[in-house]
Amino acid sequence: MIIPRTTARGLALVLLVLGAGTGSALAQGMAPAPDFLVTNRSAHGFDETLNLLRQAIEAENLMVVQEVNPQKMLRMVGVQVGGMRQVFFFHPRYMKQILDTNRNAGIEPPLKLLVMEAPNGQVMVRYEDPEHQFGPYEGLTEFSAEMAGIFDRVVGAVTE
Repeated sequence: MIIPRTTARGLALVLLVLGAGTGSALAQGMAPAPDFLVTNRSAHGFDETLNLLRQAIEAENLMVVQEVNPQKMLRMVGVQVGGMRQVFFFHPRYMKQILDTNRNAGIEPPLKLLVMEAPNGQVMVRYEDPEHQFGPYEGLTEFSAEMAGIFDRVVGAVTE
């Protein structure tokens, strides 16, 4: 099976967050997340969080490009976790803007959110800080700030 690069990067992030084994410090949530990850607590359950995020993405005139179910993929290797989805979203107008400004950044889209349900039922929403993601590319400072605003509004639809 071939896994798209963005999906593979996202799955690697999930595995980093979860840790390699159930007894590891990462799996127990004891290790701090890297500085470039933004984490927000949802005020809703897992399914409602996903639905509200989809609606907020559409309200920003963006499209959900794909949803990946790492929970299902992890079961294939014997790892059981709570609800987990990666939501990939973007719009062609932003890809055009990236390509017109700095083609090297064309590897970065789509934007993505990771929605994770903890054993206690608490739902967390994580994403990479757009300034970290797009900041290294010349000419995309304003773009990264615009993307940060989009994430604030989308994730704000579910946070406490």
